[in-house]
Amino acid sequence: MTIRFKGNFLENYLRVAPAALAIERCFECEILSRQDFEPPVLDIGCGDGVFASVLFDEQVDLGIDPDPDEVEQARKQGCYRKLIQCPGHAIPEADGEFRTIFSNSVLEHIVEIEPVLVEARRLLAPGGSFYVTVPSHHFDRFSAGFRLLSACGLKGLAERYRHFYDRFWKHYHYYTIDEWRAIFQRAGFRVAAMQAYCPKNICTLNDLLVPLAFPGLVAKILTGRWFFFPSIRRVYSPALTMILKPGIKIDPDLQDGGMLFFTLSHSSTTFQ
Repeated sequence: MTIRFKGNFLENYLRVAPAALAIERCFECEILSRQDFEPPVLDIGCGDGVFASVLFDEQVDLGIDPDPDEVEQARKQGCYRKLIQCPGHAIPEADGEFRTIFSNSVLEHIVEIEPVLVEARRLLAPGGSFYVTVPSHHFDRFSAGFRLLSACGLKGLAERYRHFYDRFWKHYHYYTIDEWRAIFQRAGFRVAAMQAYCPKNICTLNDLLVPLAFPGLVAKILTGRWFFFPSIRRVYSPALTMILKPGIKIDPDLQDGGMLFFTLSHSSTTFQ
């Protein structure tokens, strides 16, 4: 038996989060909902729990996050049976405890990801699946600022903007498919499947929508939720859904997406 999923991901996400976040997360909900999540399930980097609450139609066995405020927000969502505040490289659970592990747009924010991957391998049961979403080497180059400056021939300024962009979002890891594959293999995983998503124009659209999300960021800091008046947001989220939904399509042949999804399983290789 596998965990059940909800549907109507885009509208449900737009009800609780800014469009710049909801679009990317909707792609991830669509991809993950097509996978088998056999319990027990571990969420590495659960954050405030909004993603799990939109994706799953039942509780996840365990969510972990190093941020105590995020863990508390996740607890209020009620979508985890158990929550632990801890770093991803030191999760106090037994070897092989989980049949399914997932980490959604988390690894790029961790300076040293190798210990986290090794810990995930320790916790993953033989025959289990580890689902990971991460940015590709295209991600920051698909930002609106980088594309505009590059189009104007300002290559040096474009590179400086890209580095600023990475520091601002605390993104430490952008790799090609082969580079990510090598990192996972060194940690003792093999790549069973891969899907690129978020094409160039979607990444740029997300970036252009970010300024509109800053009032929501203020609301989240002050109230723990993305909107001061959630009931108002729910009124016009269906209209936003109609506008944005045509662009939310998973292209199985996409090669140069800004984001990558990997299905990982055990291999015989470990870090040296």
